[in-house]
Amino acid sequence: MKRRASETALVSTASVHPRDRFDYWHEAACKAMVPFECRPRDLSTFEGEITALPFAGAFLTIASNNGLSTWRTSRQLAQSKNSVFICAQISGSTRISQNGRDVVLKAGDLTLVDNAAASTFECSTGCKKFMLEIERRNCEARLGRIGQLTTRRIDGASGAGALVSNFIQLLPVQLALLSDTAQKQISYQLTDLVALALAEGDGGSTARSSGRLISLLRLKAVVDANLTNPNVTCEELAADAGISVRYANQLLEAEETSLQRLLFTRRLEKCQDALADPAQAHRQISDIAYSWGFGDVSHFGRLFKSTTGLTPRTYRAQAQKPGARV
Repeated sequence: MKRRASETALVSTASVHPRDRFDYWHEAACKAMVPFECRPRDLSTFEGEITALPFAGAFLTIASNNGLSTWRTSRQLAQSKNSVFICAQISGSTRISQNGRDVVLKAGDLTLVDNAAASTFECSTGCKKFMLEIERRNCEARLGRIGQLTTRRIDGASGAGALVSNFIQLLPVQLALLSDTAQKQISYQLTDLVALALAEGDGGSTARSSGRLISLLRLKAVVDANLTNPNVTCEELAADAGISVRYANQLLEAEETSLQRLLFTRRLEKCQDALADPAQAHRQISDIAYSWGFGDVSHFGRLFKSTTGLTPRTYRAQAQKPGARV
């Protein structure tokens, strides 16, 4: 099942002889997601299905089976892409182990899984889940280092977790109608929602185990909520997150940034997305800059060029060429 970014792949064992079903499904699943070893609960009655949908330069994979265990070898891990999966349980249950933690997902629940780290999955009968692949760079830019965040249960029944869960389940029927730019922006929004859901915690257990992590996630959520406010100060951002500016900068030091730089970086990312979006080609560059909180267009232009190496006008021209990647 060799895939291109424009293809949808569907593999089902329904029409395969029972003795060949597991091997057929396993091979397709390795190609759709990542290479892994696998043992079915009952080889003679195994059934499964894999659907891979292109999304934001990666894939949304829908995997179902009637019970199995998976793990990955050192060689398979070495061949992994530098990405992260948002794993959303649709039916049945899955126990996932990674980074010394275990999480059990039931229908609606979510968690993060690091593609480059060892993990095991124990899938129940009637298991069905979505695996949404996200570039590690984009994920860590919003959430911080991923090692602390994997295999932490996100409750899909309420709050931000319910928003993420419902959002992901709507994607399969809508993806064909979304442009590449829209898919990229939705990918960012989903990652931001995951950050909010993690900040809400799982009955407070996450907050108790990592107060610094929760403070960092809350701070980033506050920054994102104020990107369009040109008058917001670092003092106000920190206060809204319940911490001081000094502590905010200490939290961000591990990511080699500061609260002020984080605010400008996130605004620049939003401006880059807008400049690359053909649907916003009619907008003046100054209008985009002002709408994302920059009060001085000259300052915006200098900051944009120092970050991207291009002026906003040149960036827009290159980004909107067919097949362009900037």
